[in-house]
Amino acid sequence: MFKHYSDNEQFNLQINRFINDEYEDEQSVQDDVAEIVGQLKDTETWYQAWLEKAQEREEKGDWEIASTYYQAAEFYLGLDDPRSKTIYDKYRETFYKGYHDFKYEQFKVPYEQSYLPVTKLINPGAKKDLLLFAGYDSYMEEMVKMSKYLKGIDYNIYVLDGPGQGTALRNGLKLIHNWEKPISTIIDYFEMKNVSVIGMSLGGYLVMRAAAFDKRITKIAAFDIFYSFMDALRLRLPYQTMTKIEQMLKKNEREKLNALFQKMMSVNLDLNWKINKGIENTGVRDPFTLLKEFQKYNVKSILPFINQDVLLLVGEDDQYVPSTRLPEIEEGLINAGKVKTVIFTKETGGEQHCQAGHRELGFNAIKEFLA
Repeated sequence: MFKHYSDNEQFNLQINRFINDEYEDEQSVQDDVAEIVGQLKDTETWYQAWLEKAQEREEKGDWEIASTYYQAAEFYLGLDDPRSKTIYDKYRETFYKGYHDFKYEQFKVPYEQSYLPVTKLINPGAKKDLLLFAGYDSYMEEMVKMSKYLKGIDYNIYVLDGPGQGTALRNGLKLIHNWEKPISTIIDYFEMKNVSVIGMSLGGYLVMRAAAFDKRITKIAAFDIFYSFMDALRLRLPYQTMTKIEQMLKKNEREKLNALFQKMMSVNLDLNWKINKGIENTGVRDPFTLLKEFQKYNVKSILPFINQDVLLLVGEDDQYVPSTRLPEIEEGLINAGKVKTVIFTKETGGEQHCQAGHRELGFNAIKEFLA
C-alpha cells in the first residue's frame, strides 16, 4: 500500500519505494521510518537519519534492512560527494551478504572503454532469456531485489546497470538515449536469439528505443510507460513557466534559462534533484544543455518501428509520467504485435510511479504477459 509518510512529495515517494514493497508489515522497520521521518528537513538530514539506522542494522547483522537504509542514505548524494562512494559500497556489500532469493552469476560485459555489470538470476530449468533494467536513479541491486516477483518463471533474468546507472555511471559511462547500443552489446555477449525485455521507470522509454532497433527482442514491457522526459518537468511546473522554458529552448536562450532554473531549484527540492541528477547522469554542464538532451527522450518517432509484442503499464497518479499519454503511445504502435495495456488506479492499487507501494501488481501483469 502506498502510504503517506511525509508532506514532501519527493521524500514520500522514495520512502514508499525503498520501504513499503518489502517492509510494510514489519513493525520494527516502520518504527525506524517513523523516527527517520521526524528528523527530515532537507537532503542532508535525510542522509544522516538513514545512515544512522543503516549502521545500527548492520551492527545487528540485519543485512537486507541495512542495505535498504544505505541505499536510501546515498540517494541524494552527488557523485562528487566523497561520502557517496563509501555509502554505495556499503549498500552493495550488505546487499549481497543478505541476498538469497536466486542463485546468481555476475559478469562484466565489455562496452566502450569500460564494462556493463550484469547479474544473471537463475530460474532452474528456464529455457528463455529476460533482460531487466531501470532508469534515472536506480541501481542494478534494486532490480535484483525486485526480481523475487519473477521467481519460478521460464526465464533466466539478466539484470544490468546500463550507461548512466549504478556502477556503469561510476565507471564513467554516461546516460544515452540510444539504448539499443548497450542492449545489443548484452545480447551479442550472451549470444541470445530471442529475448524479452523489461524497462522500469525511464526504462519505459529505453526499452521502446531498444526494441525499435534490435529485432532479436521479441517482447517488451514498459514498467511504466514513458513518453517524454519533458513530461516529468511539465507535470510539476506551472503551465506558464513550462511555456516560457520551451520558448527559451527554442530560441537557444541559455543564460536566461539557466538563471530561471537556478532560482527555481533554490526553493524546489524535487526540481533541484531532477536537474542535478540529470547533469550527473549525462555529463552535461548546465540545465539548458540538459533540457536539450532531455528532448531526445521521446517515443513518438520510434513507435512505428516497434513490431514486437508490447505490455504498457500505467499508474493513474504517476508523478513523473502523465497517464494521458497512453492513447498517443497506443495509437503510435501501428506495427506492433499484440499490445496489452494495464491501468492501475487508487481502487486497484498501484496508481503511483511504477506501482510503488504495490509493486507486486506490476510484476503480476508482467508474468501474465510473458507466459
